[in-house]
Amino acid sequence: MYRKQYPGPNTEVEEALARVCTGPHQTRPLGAKAGDTIKPSAILETILMSVKGELPEDQAVSEAQMGAFFAAMTIRKGFPKKTQWSEAEILAFDKYRADLERLMPSEIKFIMQPALGHTDANPDEAVVVKALDKILRGEHLTYDETHRMGKAILNGDVKGALKGAALIGQRMNLESYDEVRGYLDATFSPEQVRKVSVESLTHFGQPFDGATRYFRPTLFIAAVRAALGEPSVLHGVDEMPPKSGITEEKVLHVLGARTDLALEEAAGLIEDPEVRFAYVSQREYAPGAYDLRELRVHIKKRPPWAATEKAQQLFAASDANYMVIGYYHPGYETPLLQLIWERGFQAGLVVKGEEGTSHYALRLGNPSTEERQAINYSQGFRRVGERREDFSLDIDPSEFGFNYEKNPRIETISPEAFASAGMKALSGQKGQVYDRLVLNTAMTDYLFGFCLDPHEAIERTKEAIDSGRALAHLKAYIAKSQP
Repeated sequence: MYRKQYPGPNTEVEEALARVCTGPHQTRPLGAKAGDTIKPSAILETILMSVKGELPEDQAVSEAQMGAFFAAMTIRKGFPKKTQWSEAEILAFDKYRADLERLMPSEIKFIMQPALGHTDANPDEAVVVKALDKILRGEHLTYDETHRMGKAILNGDVKGALKGAALIGQRMNLESYDEVRGYLDATFSPEQVRKVSVESLTHFGQPFDGATRYFRPTLFIAAVRAALGEPSVLHGVDEMPPKSGITEEKVLHVLGARTDLALEEAAGLIEDPEVRFAYVSQREYAPGAYDLRELRVHIKKRPPWAATEKAQQLFAASDANYMVIGYYHPGYETPLLQLIWERGFQAGLVVKGEEGTSHYALRLGNPSTEERQAINYSQGFRRVGERREDFSLDIDPSEFGFNYEKNPRIETISPEAFASAGMKALSGQKGQVYDRLVLNTAMTDYLFGFCLDPHEAIERTKEAIDSGRALAHLKAYIAKSQP
């Protein structure tokens, strides 16, 4: 778990944040309907009680929660009429305005009224306050402004209220492409990318908050691809809110592998012909970003980094680089693919997969339409010279012999269950986990152009598993990751 830095979070304010800290068309004003259980007056009373020290520490409203809440209220003044302040919110702020002006710390007063300005405690705080002056007015930042703000927040010497306000504000304003790039490079810059001595390399970018419903096969897919001569790199964390689900790091820990590899050690495993893949924890390559995990709990909604961290490039192969990213919310697929293209990758793929991953379900539901993207919707590009060839399609497992009446789930959701199921599948045990490894490995390789026929891709994937070669690569990784 993360090192606790804030009191709380207060559960009532959490519920309010879930309602008001969203975009211009998704926000649900507090108290707008009769019988609404979340009263804006009660939220302000709770915040004021917390400021006065009248709540126990575990029930207190943290400064990060306050920053997120008041930033949301300020930004919503410029939202469409339907998502602007409700009458109940207007009345509540009028009722408590004097107390808010008297008791709130200066950074919260600034968030409520940006025109007041703010006296900064240090240079990092000054950067964030300058950015907030635009964010709170519903304006976008340039790449450089976003990059500087991101670095300042990651340095840690900024008040929690200002961090919460900036991150929620950017999410509510719907990040521009320059802002997406700024967050990505603030975490790990292109200059830090390490070269590895392999001809090709694929980065897998999955949601850092893990799986809570479906088996997550990324680690085992990397072992299968290694057996096919296709090196991969995975990256993530041990645990991340809000889901705090099963991650690759948790599964590797159960299997006995080290999960604190430095970049140099991971590069060595990728280059090792007996291994050909590696996992790197964000704790090692971006400790400042890793330390923001508790802040994510307090601001309730995922910060902009939740989208960009999946697109992080850590290594570069000598000949060709590939990246596959999972996503859930439509709208992010276009900037993510543009990021991959601009960084010179040979091919890029984004998949609306299970739980926001790049993993295909074993059954396609209703196919995608112009208005709706189905689970298994895939979009990507291949680089031909300097020309970009785009493609988009649904992956229907039934076309390749995977006939399921509904998408199956693994019985137990735990790192131990995932580790056991993955090892059994790599040992050749047939069933839904085996089928997931085959379908996902084969479709990724087919869409990247490693194999021109999808049926051939499936057959060669099965051979890599059934021969025991994939399992051998995973066992070699576990053994060689140790000192």
